Amino acid sequence: MHNYLMERDIPHELVPSRGRLRWPKRMAAILGLRPDQVGRVVIFEAAGPPVAAVVPSGGEPDPMRLAKAVGRPSVNKVDESHASGLTEYLPESIPPVGLPEPFTVVLDESLNRDEVLYFPGGEPRSVLKIRGTDLARATGAKVAPILFHWPGE
Repeated sequence: MHNYLMERDIPHELVPSRGRLRWPKRMAAILGLRPDQVGRVVIFEAAGPPVAAVVPSGGEPDPMRLAKAVGRPSVNKVDESHASGLTEYLPESIPPVGLPEPFTVVLDESLNRDEVLYFPGGEPRSVLKIRGTDLARATGAKVAPILFHWPGE
């Protein structure tokens, strides 16, 4: 992942942590961050390449919005074991960049900003710091509103 970002001249930092950061909410608490500053990657399958939905830690990707964003009839969330097999990362360490080919990456529009964001860094004790706009550029992500919203929100 680090080499992937270096090759593309994307500013970023990999920060080691003292312990395993298994959940984004735990990462936010340990690092003293707001939940909207920490992101996570949720893996989906569909006709064609798998899809990595990059969302804020407290958000849940909406399969219908995600399918619309990637132009497919439907997408299905995969379980952690299958996500690990597709990405070649431990489920709690799946980063938003450096995924094996072919992956389609969709970044929720709320993360497409110049603020530094924090994500799992590919290793259980690693945190990726990267600006949202740089993340979109590095991955060639489609930026779209993919978060689930209850009716009336």
